[in-house]
Amino acid sequence: MPTNKHASFRYRVLNGCFQRNRSWTLDELIEEVSEQLYEAFGMRGGVSKRTIQGDLNIMKSEPPRGFNAPIVVHDGRYTYDDRSFSIENKPLTQSDLNAIREALTVLRQFRGLPQFKALADTLSRLEGQWRFPNPALIQFETNPLATGTEWIEALYKSALDGVALDITYHPFTAEAPYGLIFHPYHLREYRNRWFAFGLNEAEGRIHNLALDRIKAVEKTHRPFAPNAMFDPETYFQDLVGVTRLDGVALEDITLETTAIVSRYLETKPIHPSQQLLQRSDRSATFALRVIPNYELYAELARFGKDLSVLAPEGVRAGLQAFTFGASGGAQAE
Repeated sequence: MPTNKHASFRYRVLNGCFQRNRSWTLDELIEEVSEQLYEAFGMRGGVSKRTIQGDLNIMKSEPPRGFNAPIVVHDGRYTYDDRSFSIENKPLTQSDLNAIREALTVLRQFRGLPQFKALADTLSRLEGQWRFPNPALIQFETNPLATGTEWIEALYKSALDGVALDITYHPFTAEAPYGLIFHPYHLREYRNRWFAFGLNEAEGRIHNLALDRIKAVEKTHRPFAPNAMFDPETYFQDLVGVTRLDGVALEDITLETTAIVSRYLETKPIHPSQQLLQRSDRSATFALRVIPNYELYAELARFGKDLSVLAPEGVRAGLQAFTFGASGGAQAE
């Protein structure tokens, strides 16, 4: 179908004309379309006879170019031969159905997110109206057993509306839950776990909360602190994952890998700063510039003996400690 904004508008105006209980001369159609273009877009000068004639020919043409509209002309006057016809009620083609099926496949995987919650009823109606027997052709990584997603909507709406929250939180490192006043600014997923970033009111700093460690969320009437200290674009720029540890500086890290592992790292870099320094038949050397954290060590450790840290010494020791007993995975405070 044509995609020009004004062309689509003209087709709808002409369609509305032909649904009325009357016929139209070409001059009357030109006048009607020109008036509505002026009201909608402030366009002066109207449209030409040639433009409207071209629009009528496109509307009468077969899909996908046109709408197969039943436009007829009697004594120089235009109308629909079938007044029940409307380009707005055009039946879906098989190509349309295939596109809808794939869109539903993708959207269905995001049912739990607040941005897509409003679509749940629509998706159900569409799935009930059409049957899609073919298997999904695209699938995102999901973890149906992951916990914490029940808090996404409350945190998202609070960040959107500017509402401070009283959160009961129980990190893995604490024996008992504790409460904190939290001003949410950002939600982020990493490896099928969700994390909230915002202001810890008591400490006056950005706090990273793992949603699967949240026990309760309640709204407060405390004034919301506008976000003046957290920019996701820069906060995560030097990180692998989501954890930014206090007092840990940016490091230039040199890695050595086997030739096989080097192929993996070239196709899926550990971090955007990654660079290949040199390669031989048996090994390769890479450079990274990141802030060391749990997620970096977990990523490096998964390659086992096929990857080693050449420098700096602190990162090499950190990887050894992680490999021989430190807990892995994305961390939160």
